[in-house]
Amino acid sequence: MKTKILLTITGVIFSITLYGQARIIDRKMRIFKTDENIDINGEIGYLEVPENRKDTLSRLIKFKYVRLKSLSKNPTAPLVFIEGGGGSSTWQAENPAVLKDWIELLDLGDLIFVDRRGNNDEALTYIYTEELPEDFFVSEHEAYAHYEKMIKSSLIIFDERNVDVTGYNIEEYAWDINQLMGALEIERYSIFGFSFGSHIGMTMIKLFPEQIEKAIFAGADAPDQAFNYPRYLDNQIDKLAGMIREDEKLSQSIPDFKALLHRVMKKLEKKPAVVVIKNPVTGKKIHLKVGSFGLSLILRLDIDDYNDIPAIPRLLYSIDQGDYTILKWFLQKRVVFALAVSGNGLNQQLASGVDESRWDLIEKEAKASVFGNIVNFPFSAAKDHWVSNKLSFDPSIPIVTNIPTLFITGELDCRTPAEQVTETMKGFNNALHVEVKNAGHEQAMWERETFDKIIPMFLKGESVEKVETNYSDLTFIKLKGKTKRHPSLR
Repeated sequence: MKTKILLTITGVIFSITLYGQARIIDRKMRIFKTDENIDINGEIGYLEVPENRKDTLSRLIKFKYVRLKSLSKNPTAPLVFIEGGGGSSTWQAENPAVLKDWIELLDLGDLIFVDRRGNNDEALTYIYTEELPEDFFVSEHEAYAHYEKMIKSSLIIFDERNVDVTGYNIEEYAWDINQLMGALEIERYSIFGFSFGSHIGMTMIKLFPEQIEKAIFAGADAPDQAFNYPRYLDNQIDKLAGMIREDEKLSQSIPDFKALLHRVMKKLEKKPAVVVIKNPVTGKKIHLKVGSFGLSLILRLDIDDYNDIPAIPRLLYSIDQGDYTILKWFLQKRVVFALAVSGNGLNQQLASGVDESRWDLIEKEAKASVFGNIVNFPFSAAKDHWVSNKLSFDPSIPIVTNIPTLFITGELDCRTPAEQVTETMKGFNNALHVEVKNAGHEQAMWERETFDKIIPMFLKGESVEKVETNYSDLTFIKLKGKTKRHPSLR
């Protein structure tokens, strides 16, 4: 009995020490409303935490949360949604049209949206204000040299701003959410992570398995998968090539999509395209050269988005014809990669790192790929010049768990493809995988049958037999003329 009491006291002291100065601030009760006038009781607030829990002198930061009360009289465990990308999700509760999409889940239990720490902190963003090298998008060598320069400058600026970028990693994020649950007096809860949110969610399974009831991961990215294999992008090209062959009209002009790609890559490598776009920082026009590296970067970022995939054949076809109109649109969209460093975004990826065996295979595949190692840019360019990070656990060790888990993957997702999920699921002893046909990385979780039926059934503990659903049919845009189907041609 004395031993049990001692362990309890020790655990409380450890918890207080680790949580430090954390507390809920600016907490307000509020009624949220859908665009169908459904009232949902809830609260909005912020959790104040140390930026780096390992540093007793760390500055205090805060992140926003919204808790929505369930519409059920007998609710299941609360569900925490962990966003990917920039990490902001609370806006979904405050947008009546979007909030309506979550009603099926609110019919089951409380829903908690959490904005990731650093989400709206301008101190974490470094902006490059010098003249942008016109060859950044020409070659990997030029891009890496420029990025190294930005990295070194950004770290000086972050230090001057008293920002500790090492406080932005999957372990701190996981503690943030678990600590918020403690502050809200929630002992057990389920998690729903999208993209990098699944990276955080799986970290929570590692650290707090006794508190996780169920897990849902869409566009799943495990802690040991922070760096991708080049073959993922190569496989995506094969998929698109097959789809184009089956398109009776398009295949007449593009009989061999892979041959077109290789021809265009060689063309840009020999003579880069010159494109005029607007510098989003200064507003001034700039002339940039785009070589095979620049096209590779554009494809790496947009070739698995359902909204951009239809324009990819025309992008390559038009470049082959000497027309850079669509290329200009994509370059304008992605030029920010050469102009800014996100301290939190970069550190969260680099902190997870990559083990030696995985990196060796990545480098081997990169040598064989027409795209090189573009799938890991800019992290590959920054990893040897960034500050060192050390997590309390080894992210390269695969997760083993019995927690009921639902994986959701888009058929056209090459960032977190089904192959990667299969690798992750080896340690998940109670898991189901739903693949959404025609969906890219961003669309998989929003397929209506998946979101409105399969996910609720899973959370209720019902049998989910269907493991394949369909997003809207994908059709490519025509190769010539104006069209409203893609913003590059409107």
